[in-house]
Amino acid sequence: MTDTTSDAVSPRQRRRTVRRTAAPVRPLWETAFRDPVVDGHIRLEGLSWTERQAARVGLVTLGMLLVSILFVEVWRRGTLLPLGDGAALTFLPVGLLPVTVVAFLIAWTMLTWGALTSGWPVKLFVAAAFLLTNASLATAASFEVGNRAALEHGPDLIRGGYFLTPAVLVLALALPWLPAKVSSRVLPVLRLLVVVSLLAFFLTHLWIHVAFVEAGFQGQVQFLVSSAISEIDGLLLPLVYVSAVLVIDFSLDVALGVARSVHDTPRRLLRWVLVALLAVKLWFILFDELGEWATYVQDRPIAVVRTVVSVALLALLVRLVTHLATSDALDLAKERLLYGASVALAVPLLYSVLIVGAGVFAVVQFEMDHIPEFVSASNGLADWGAPALSVLAIAAGIWLMRRRRTPMDAEFGSGLIVIGAWCLPSLLINLTSIEVGFSDELVDVLITLGVVAVLALYWNRIDTRLAVIIAAVTVFSWLALTKGDWINLLGGVFGLPAILVVVVGVAFSLAGDAGFTAKSGRVVPQGARVLLFVGYLVLSVTILHWVEATHAPSSAEFQGDAGFFFIGIPWAAWLIGRRLLHLEEAPAPVEPEPVLSP
Repeated sequence: MTDTTSDAVSPRQRRRTVRRTAAPVRPLWETAFRDPVVDGHIRLEGLSWTERQAARVGLVTLGMLLVSILFVEVWRRGTLLPLGDGAALTFLPVGLLPVTVVAFLIAWTMLTWGALTSGWPVKLFVAAAFLLTNASLATAASFEVGNRAALEHGPDLIRGGYFLTPAVLVLALALPWLPAKVSSRVLPVLRLLVVVSLLAFFLTHLWIHVAFVEAGFQGQVQFLVSSAISEIDGLLLPLVYVSAVLVIDFSLDVALGVARSVHDTPRRLLRWVLVALLAVKLWFILFDELGEWATYVQDRPIAVVRTVVSVALLALLVRLVTHLATSDALDLAKERLLYGASVALAVPLLYSVLIVGAGVFAVVQFEMDHIPEFVSASNGLADWGAPALSVLAIAAGIWLMRRRRTPMDAEFGSGLIVIGAWCLPSLLINLTSIEVGFSDELVDVLITLGVVAVLALYWNRIDTRLAVIIAAVTVFSWLALTKGDWINLLGGVFGLPAILVVVVGVAFSLAGDAGFTAKSGRVVPQGARVLLFVGYLVLSVTILHWVEATHAPSSAEFQGDAGFFFIGIPWAAWLIGRRLLHLEEAPAPVEPEPVLSP
């Protein structure tokens, strides 16, 4: 009998082999995937049982909608209903109508529940937003056929639910003035009233639709929903902007992982690794397209000059305002800048959505025969809103950096200055008839050439710290300035559509950039933060799902590039100045924000 014991590999040896094999990619895995999820995932701890269950329903709904968006063409294989006419004719998959209405019901349930436990500004804003964004759905085209209850009582139920929902939020303004025991008993009653009113408002539309179809008539609900979505699709803008910028955040994590991977490389070898990395990058972004670049420089000299000057001034500004000691407040400031800048840039169109909703409300409720004049008179304010917000961002950033009572003041203030100063000139140019181009690809070329110059100047003095910074900046700019094309390239291997970038952005916001949901405050406690955040995501993704499935035009359709230009580029420059140039510095500790009970 032959003894094979000596030839066998022990489990311990196999584990050692696996660890040695995975060692080069372990830093990339930890920095780009594990750590962001551990530190930044959406938090349900601290929520009440009711809030936690509502959040789970919202997250499940959101996940199903995101998966459906990736395979949205499957919807169009069944029966289609025509929407619109002429050039605006689109087709609605029959099954999409109930899915959309139920998703709206879930979204507004979460938004109103979140508002119920928030401060009075949030309550009033959500109440007004519900009235104005659902104005088109506040009525139902109905007439009695065969004594059907849905057709006889449906319009009254819809109207009752439409006004009862904001009325409950107004009643909730009294909650803080009630004794704690009374308030804790009244809150569940208000939540139940909200659910009942929303059920009556949304599901009655489906009830009427089924009654019409059973009576042999064509339902009208799809036209009402289509009209409502066309009026409020501007609500997608913050989502589109966040998704465009989150690609940059993920690129930063990948770059940091690559930098950590090369950290232990011997010094002599490290320099040549950097040379190889830069040579490969320059081949793809410059030398392989040298003919196209020559044509671009010849045909668009003004765009080239603008890009070069803009990048130079941006680098100078970043150098001036980010020369600060590293602190642990950076990640929280990064989240606030991401979401705050996305909402601020979308404010003009969001304002237009609310104004149009107010006009529709006036027409529907007061039976007017024309849109009120205040709708068209508001265009000027919408045009100047973004430049005004840029000025406010710069002023607020300067004030925060001068005050600098906490590390958050300095971090957040520096980011506000960079984003506001970058946006203001371009926003002012957009108000004129002057056409001045800009090249995102040229920005990456300029950054890479700058890195090459640094490598050449410090060749004999390259240490580990500088080498790690060079590698991180090189990889970061390469990935970030592709605007997510590399994600679409990977998705294309599996036949996934270009909307994958938005889907990945939404998923990453929940998995790696939702750390603020663990915080709490007086105006928006933790439970409300989670419900409002997930509720908005469900609402906006429902609109996106409808737009993608019906192939309907959207005012947010081509806004991803705008978000990348106005937010992504300055945000990326700020991240380079605050994080990549301070990789080896130990951050100063910062006092954590208190987590208050909801």
